[in-house]
Amino acid sequence: MSGETVTEEGSRSLWWAWTLLFFVVVGAGGFAATRSGFLDIDRVEVVGVAGHLSNARILEVAAVRLGEPMITVDTDAVDRRVTAEPWVEAVEVVREWPDSIRMSVLQRTAVVNAVDLTGRRALLDGSGTVLDAVVEPRVGLTTVRVDTLGQPGTIVPGVDLLLRAAADVTPDLGSWIEALVPTGDGVRAELVGGVDAELGVGEDYRDEMRSLATVLTWVVLACLVTIDVSIHHNPVLVRDEARC
Repeated sequence: MSGETVTEEGSRSLWWAWTLLFFVVVGAGGFAATRSGFLDIDRVEVVGVAGHLSNARILEVAAVRLGEPMITVDTDAVDRRVTAEPWVEAVEVVREWPDSIRMSVLQRTAVVNAVDLTGRRALLDGSGTVLDAVVEPRVGLTTVRVDTLGQPGTIVPGVDLLLRAAADVTPDLGSWIEALVPTGDGVRAELVGGVDAELGVGEDYRDEMRSLATVLTWVVLACLVTIDVSIHHNPVLVRDEARC
């Protein structure tokens, strides 16, 4: 009986030893595989609509090295590095086994020129984020006046109404409007010739812009001081007869 017991115990020990060896070998093989050339990064791909930043710049900022083991790439860190760029709104970083990293990048778009009280200029996107400092305003974009501009990547507070109004400036009105400014009653458009157009407060400014465009087709701008289209169906004109 004692000999049989020893044999059974020895068989169990041998089974556990082989099982442990199996898992050690598999684990070591898996670890080695992740460090082998087979699972190294051979390609880093940038996808998404082209924008201000080139793919080369995004790859530079991402700092993912070819030949680096796939398993060691910290996708969260890559995300943080890329989204630290003011022009990047969002990025998704994905491992595509066995050898590729794909970054889907959503870039911001400049929608207005902004100028602050000190004369500093910058481009803003639709959320009011400062994208880049500029010396000259970008042609084709409406200018808005703000109190102060922060560094690229920061958001200018209190510009929602200005951005709404700028979004509804039509190409024909763009040549008339020098800047949009905030007022206690909403938004004012500073027109060429020193005339102000009061736009008021609105969820959007399509009607106000249409009304202003209509007024500008039949008035002599030199005779005016103010055009109030805040009640778009009933525009009010303040004239200065001395100008006419």
